[in-house]
Amino acid sequence: MEFRRAEDGDCQDLLVWRNDPVTVRHSLTGAGVDAAAHRVWFARVLADSARILLIAEDKGEKLGMVRFDRHDDGAWEVGINLAPTARGRGLAAGVLAGAVAAAFPAAARPPLVAQVKHDNPASRRIFLRCGFVLADEVDGVGTFRLARSCGVGGRVP
Repeated sequence: MEFRRAEDGDCQDLLVWRNDPVTVRHSLTGAGVDAAAHRVWFARVLADSARILLIAEDKGEKLGMVRFDRHDDGAWEVGINLAPTARGRGLAAGVLAGAVAAAFPAAARPPLVAQVKHDNPASRRIFLRCGFVLADEVDGVGTFRLARSCGVGGRVP
C-alpha cells in the first residue's frame, strides 16, 4: 500500500465516495454533498497548509482517503473514508495506520484526534486497533485520541 497527496484528478472519486450511502449514514452531518460545493472544498483543502489529504493506493487501485485538519491548539483531526469497492476487505486499519505514519514521523507526531458517531462501530474498532482511545462522548459522537504508535511507514512528499 502506498500513500500520496491528493491531486486535482482525485476530486470526482472523493465526491463519489463521500456521497456513497454508507458514508452519508456514518458522516457527522448525515447528508450528502453538492458537486459544486465539493469542488470548492477540495480546492481549498489542496491549497491549505493546515490540511493534509492523502490517497491510499495499491497496485494503481485507489483504496480510500485519509484527511488531517490542524486545529488551533496544534492537534490534527483525522478523517478516513474507504472507496466503496475497498470496503469489507480488512483494509481500513492499514489505511489509517499507514496514512498516520506517512503524514507524521513517530518522533514528531502531533496530537491526533477523531470524531466518530456511536452508531459507527466499524470505524470505532478501526481507531481503537490503531492506538486511539475514546476520550469523550457527547451527543452520540465519540472523540478518540491517539495514545500509542499507529503503524509504520514513510513520509509523503
